[in-house]
Amino acid sequence: MNENRTPLKGLPALIYRDALGIDFSNRGISATATEVTVIGPGIDPIFEATAERPAVHIIKRDNANGATYHAEPLHTEDEESPWYMFGGAFIFSSDSRFRAGIDFYGAVPLHDRRE
Repeated sequence: MNENRTPLKGLPALIYRDALGIDFSNRGISATATEVTVIGPGIDPIFEATAERPAVHIIKRDNANGATYHAEPLHTEDEESPWYMFGGAFIFSSDSRFRAGIDFYGAVPLHDRRE
C-alpha cells in the first residue's frame, strides 16, 4: 500500500472455495487468500486490509427480480477498472455488522476472475 494513502479498513470475511483445490479464479485473490476485508458504505471500518486479507467491495445491482450482490477486489486509482467474473468462490462473515452493512444475508459470490 502507498504510505501516502489512507489505509483501507472494513470487516473481515472468510473465502469459501471449491473443496477439490482447483483454482477456478484464474489466479484471482481467492487462489491464495483465505480471507478478505470488505470495505465500503455501511461497513464499519475496523480492520485494515492487508496483502493476506485484500480489500473487496460489495456491488449491488437492482433488477426486475430484486437485487443481486457480488464482491469484487479493489483496484488502484492509477489502474484501469478491470472486468471481473465469478471464479467459483464465495465470501461470508458471521459478524452481524457485515450483514447489516450490505442488507443481505448469506454467502456473497466473489468475482475475482480476470482473463
